[in-house]
Amino acid sequence: MRVVVVGAGFAGLMAAYRIVQAGHEVVVLEARDRVGGRVWSQELIPGDPRTVIERGAEFVLDGYDVMRAVLAELGLGLADTVMSYYQREYRGGAAAASEEVARCAADVAAAAEVAAPGTSLAQVVAGWPSSPALAAYRSRVEVTNGVSADVLAAAAVSDVTGGFGPRPCWRVPGGNQRLARELASRLGPSVRRRSPARSIQQDHQGVRVLTDDGEAAGDAAIVTVPLAVLRRLPFSPPVPGACQRAWQRAGLAHNAKLHVPLTRPAAPSAVQSVPGKFWTWTAADATGRVQPVLHCFGGTEAALAALTGPDGAATWASRAAALRPELGLDVTRALLTTWNDDPWAGESYSALTVAVADGDEELLAAPAGRVHIAGEHSAGAWAGLMEGALRSGERAAREVLAGAG
Repeated sequence: MRVVVVGAGFAGLMAAYRIVQAGHEVVVLEARDRVGGRVWSQELIPGDPRTVIERGAEFVLDGYDVMRAVLAELGLGLADTVMSYYQREYRGGAAAASEEVARCAADVAAAAEVAAPGTSLAQVVAGWPSSPALAAYRSRVEVTNGVSADVLAAAAVSDVTGGFGPRPCWRVPGGNQRLARELASRLGPSVRRRSPARSIQQDHQGVRVLTDDGEAAGDAAIVTVPLAVLRRLPFSPPVPGACQRAWQRAGLAHNAKLHVPLTRPAAPSAVQSVPGKFWTWTAADATGRVQPVLHCFGGTEAALAALTGPDGAATWASRAAALRPELGLDVTRALLTTWNDDPWAGESYSALTVAVADGDEELLAAPAGRVHIAGEHSAGAWAGLMEGALRSGERAAREVLAGAG
């Protein structure tokens, strides 16, 4: 059997790797000149390995069992960041203690659990007394999900990234993209870079994926491109209307990252700008020492417009410096990464919004004939995460292999 995999992000590479392990042939088509998709590791200061940053997905969290297993399989490991993704200091406006925000989060989660389907987070907390803790909580949730509380589904507040206690988190030493590179190295010349899929055709004989320089044919295809790209990819015959409508209803998150070199040593930290809708952190690398970099992550379309306006990185860097006056920052060397304007992404990741309907989770992962769908958007409770991408790739590979049997 020969399988065409569209996309060399975590989902596509994972699917291809499992299919090859099962003794079948693959060809992986990747639009970019690199593998990893929205996982992208790079030295902020060229030549300084201590400044390796994650321009995309960063934190390995509790429950990332598939990622841990694959890393071990590839001979890779994890390094403790010596800070907590989950627990932050909140600044801007009236101060809110982390403990108060955690209690507020528990109250909101309890109310969201009994809310009617289609209820937004804003509707859940409508009428609640305003407080610094509620403002901090709402800012954090909007940043994480990349959409405003007015459209964010209340059910989203129970996802796996929603903890507020001091729990550990990790990264791959040398960059998370090492996982993608190692998978690609196992696949060898089967991975074709700079080969964007332009259309996908299938009939009773097989699948053809048309590219700029020809086509790739196989017995089946696994399409792993981001949802924003999937929506505009032509299929012949068209995928079922129910699936297309689910693709259109799914939310697209707006997030960006900023990295700023530090000019003097710093301790591990995590600080959120409540009004600015971004958070910042300093974290350790594999040596156990804090990297000489301030990392920043912002979310929602409106907040990013304010942070990354005509001046690009400069505005956000100046606001990060104002938020973190205790740090020494070289704002002139700040690096901005955006995803929603990237032609091969179109989104930072998927978001659970009020537009999503019952049954969409299954429809987002549903195959259409010989064409199977993977990617973080198709991973249910793990959507939006590296773990979700890997899980979806394994699931799509199982589907294809079951058909081959």
